[in-house]
Amino acid sequence: MDESVLRDFFENRVSASELARDVFGSVSHPDEKTSVVHIQDMEQPFTVTRKMVVKLCDAALSGDFPPKELQTVGFSLIASDHFDWDDELLAGVIGDWSCPEVNYPLTVQNVERFKRWLLGTESYPERTTPAPGGKLVSVTIKEGSRPQSQKPK
Repeated sequence: MDESVLRDFFENRVSASELARDVFGSVSHPDEKTSVVHIQDMEQPFTVTRKMVVKLCDAALSGDFPPKELQTVGFSLIASDHFDWDDELLAGVIGDWSCPEVNYPLTVQNVERFKRWLLGTESYPERTTPAPGGKLVSVTIKEGSRPQSQKPK
């Protein structure tokens, strides 16, 4: 996944289907609990807004972007050194996306819920602190990838 493609989607320079093509195949699974997300970092900081994330929800709801790929996007946003936001609710939704096995499965119904939360038409639910001693469900790792011009042919 190339962070600049996600930024370009947020800025209306690439379509949801182009973003989906970029995200597709960027995750490998060396074992049943581990996911490795291959991310190409962008060079400049970029601030994400609720409106931008609502746009991504709309793409998932229209079928232009697979809802399950919101996991890769959520993790990429969290793992990025260049994406930022100053919004607790936005941080919560992005966190929900990044770990659907613990939070909310990435279904159309839940994407509709995420959108309502982001638009403020439904309250974001209170979170409880998990009990200690839980079991490991999954591990996600960021692995950088070289720029296209540096990749072997």
